[in-house]
Amino acid sequence: MTSSPLAVIFKAKHRMVDNYIQAMKNHIWIHAIMALLVVIILVGGGSGFFYVLFDFLLSENLQPFGGDLLNYLIGMIFLTFFSMLIFSNIIITLSTTYISHELDFYMALPIRHRSLFAVKLVESVIYSSWAFAILAVPIFFAYGAAGKLPWIYYPLTILMVMPFLILPGALGAIITMLISAYLPARKTRAISIVLAAGSIAVTVMTVRILGFRQIFSLSDVKNFNEIMNFLRMGNEPALPSYWVTQGLICAGKGDVRQWFYWFCVLLSSALMALLICWWMAPTLYYKGWCLSKESGTQSTAGGRLSPLNITESFLRFLPARTRALVAKDIKTFWRDPAQWTQIIILFGLLFIYIANLRSASRYTGAINIFIPRWQMLLSFFNLGATCFILSIITTRFIYPMLSLEGKQFWLIGLAPMDRCHIVWEKFWLSAITSLIMAEGMMFFSNYILKVDTLIRIVSASTIFIMSFGLTSLSVGLGAYSPDFKEDNPARIANGLGGTLNVILSLIYTGIVIAFELFPLYLDAIGKRPLKSWHIQYVLPYAAAFILINALILILPMKLGLKRWRKMEM
Repeated sequence: MTSSPLAVIFKAKHRMVDNYIQAMKNHIWIHAIMALLVVIILVGGGSGFFYVLFDFLLSENLQPFGGDLLNYLIGMIFLTFFSMLIFSNIIITLSTTYISHELDFYMALPIRHRSLFAVKLVESVIYSSWAFAILAVPIFFAYGAAGKLPWIYYPLTILMVMPFLILPGALGAIITMLISAYLPARKTRAISIVLAAGSIAVTVMTVRILGFRQIFSLSDVKNFNEIMNFLRMGNEPALPSYWVTQGLICAGKGDVRQWFYWFCVLLSSALMALLICWWMAPTLYYKGWCLSKESGTQSTAGGRLSPLNITESFLRFLPARTRALVAKDIKTFWRDPAQWTQIIILFGLLFIYIANLRSASRYTGAINIFIPRWQMLLSFFNLGATCFILSIITTRFIYPMLSLEGKQFWLIGLAPMDRCHIVWEKFWLSAITSLIMAEGMMFFSNYILKVDTLIRIVSASTIFIMSFGLTSLSVGLGAYSPDFKEDNPARIANGLGGTLNVILSLIYTGIVIAFELFPLYLDAIGKRPLKSWHIQYVLPYAAAFILINALILILPMKLGLKRWRKMEM
């Protein structure tokens, strides 16, 4: 009996997952450790943080408005998640449903286009939603624990989240179909720029329309009603964030009947969005896929002024062999939109978040009542977020660089230069690129928050050192344990070496931030001012900071270069 085309697709997916699991068996323990660390840090730490926050809002000191403030805050959180999920689904659907190489095979099968689109939509929703599921667990758990809610709250919450994940996935698919039907999917640069500009424009318009600036220009906590009115933006009855929030409130009260009403509202909206996708797919999906196969070979006006040519003009001071390697790496990266769009998403979301801190910086007096020197703490939070993103980027993009040279290394190996020259070229190119991105983001954050000069110097110095440290870790481990048999950078980064690299990067980031934050926070709250510190208080932190960074800067590169010299290519 011949299998149906859909059965062939699902069988292929099952085989891919099985092969991935089989490949992990040799180092399953390192993945288990990594998963455990993620659970402890995100779920454990996040639950503790949100529990303290929610418990404070529900305390007697903040009654009778503490409960309402908590519900409004939950609505704002879900509105943020909903917006991020739509944006994430647009990018992922674009990659999996239009640009993926396996689509050439699937399109040759006798399968309806809407059925194929449905399969890829499920795949996109899974890819885009797993991170939200992990981030949402601490919030749900802390909300239930702080409010001492009954046990039925937890299973009802899980059911409530499912249609909430499907709805932005379907909306993202609708937007993607409309864009791809008239704009080639392979021109992802233009799409990404349009989406980024649109997100910023919508954010600015929302801020102005809802009076965000006016609210945070208040200098007194007496105008608490104004803040409540602002937070109410996430609780508009027409928004899915409001439906989820109401569902959680009803689940917490044990009112299953009212919870079921809000669940049906959310579920019916998700099903309606899926139905619209089902209607649109036969008309728009194949048209968009055909448009995505455009070669893009048309000449553009001012070819000499293309970004690649402009970049090469700035590299003329380099020796010819180094310039050739740098130009090759830049062109290879630029020609693969699936790679650099991920960087745009990560740093783009961080940029939008930091940009929205401008208004909060005008509310310093009121916030300092609850959190002394909150600007300094928030600056260090942004520093940690920037370093966290930098550690993910170095693992995802820098670590696989030397492994990807394997199949064409015979050609580079014929060049009259030491093979270690390639390693150093990757190091300096990656370190300088990481430094420019991260330092610019940190400078923007400190400018928005208007922090002290000392904090500006410390954060800028930290980014400078950690850009080279994280690059040394990724390039060094990449040279020590390359995988020349694999040409997929994502699989290389998910292997044993890549997993070890991200673990060490996160540990390194956490230790460095902790060593800096603790003494500066003591100074901020006045318990031990820096000006009155004796050398015995400063020396341990400074010595540990210098030692850790020296080890990370020197040891990985030294071991990697030693292994690279002796390696049989």
